[in-house]
Amino acid sequence: MCLKIAIRNVFRNKVRTIITLLAITFGCMSLILIGGFIHDALTTYRDSIIYSRLGHIQIAKKGFFKEGTIKPFDYMIDNPEELREALDSLDHIERITPRLQFVGLLSKGETTFPFLAEGIDPAGEKSLSSYIEFEKGENLSKGDNYTIILGKGLARAIGADVGDDMIILTNTIEGGMNALDVKVKGIFYTSSKEYDDHFLRIPVRTAQYLLQTEKVQKFIVILDKTANLKKVTNRLDDFFVKNNLPLEYKTWFDLAEFYNKLVAVYERQLKVINIIIYIIVILSISNTMSMAIFERTREIGTIMALGAKRHEVLFLFILEGAVLGAIGSLLGIGGGIFFAHLISWIGIPMPPGPGISVGWIGKIAVVPAVVCISFFLCMISAVISSFYPAFKASRLNVAEALRYV
Repeated sequence: MCLKIAIRNVFRNKVRTIITLLAITFGCMSLILIGGFIHDALTTYRDSIIYSRLGHIQIAKKGFFKEGTIKPFDYMIDNPEELREALDSLDHIERITPRLQFVGLLSKGETTFPFLAEGIDPAGEKSLSSYIEFEKGENLSKGDNYTIILGKGLARAIGADVGDDMIILTNTIEGGMNALDVKVKGIFYTSSKEYDDHFLRIPVRTAQYLLQTEKVQKFIVILDKTANLKKVTNRLDDFFVKNNLPLEYKTWFDLAEFYNKLVAVYERQLKVINIIIYIIVILSISNTMSMAIFERTREIGTIMALGAKRHEVLFLFILEGAVLGAIGSLLGIGGGIFFAHLISWIGIPMPPGPGISVGWIGKIAVVPAVVCISFFLCMISAVISSFYPAFKASRLNVAEALRYV
């Protein structure tokens, strides 16, 4: 009965009700669209990091992630093929591929430039290269030996092009010098400008020949789903202990420092936007309820004179606020999902961010958690904003309310 009365009272002043519903609807829509956009942007950037460089998990010898940048050849994995076969049997692991990093000098004619190199397995890196784009040429493939691909910035710095003959000069793991003639097969770029400016990629077998070793420094693990990361790391912990292996791992999240900072920035921005939207919703509903009290003062006095308790009047007005919040939030969910799909279909051209070399087409993800949180936050805001006007209504003096004109 109270709900029917509340619904009837909500729509008594249609103009004011429509304005309030619009405020709640647009508030809920804004939360869904902003949250969906940020979720899509972070997911896209996360996937670009995982599938172009880091993988989901990196496995190396104990101490590598702490000291490996200083002494990279002191932390080499023995019997890499046996280890790869053993790890490949674990659930949710889609692909395991070796990496061998080294530094050296790249020469073209009289021009010499320092580089960072990754020795990779071209076949194993197929899924890992899904976010690598090629400006010229093509990626390394199975069977390639004395070929390399260059980051766009590195190629520009040394003046290299596809098909050029280059010389790689580096130290072997024993400390001697070794050189190798190679040919440029492609020029690539990723989401990281810093990576493109310094790195080249070379087949891991060629890298091992150049460094005079059969070992590798780490394995890159790609999972079937990013959501299974925790399950796999738990299994890795058990696997290392059970087999007494002197290995350790880092997840992509541990290695992606810039991503973590970016997430923190976006989260703070989202909180500020949410607070602004809450204030708008609260003020809008509070204004509507306050005006309703002034218009219905005599009615309030009448129902209280007929025996209605103060807490019943309080509950009635809070229920009206909840009805407004529920209707507005449901309309906001419908509008938010519709516009999310519409905007995603059109796409939002985004420029490259700081430290990122390429832009992307932004979309609005429909995230169930964001939709539910937006609904409940708008509902809670509506109830909270109704409390003070409802409290004022319940405290009216019956005699004065009946005389009010």
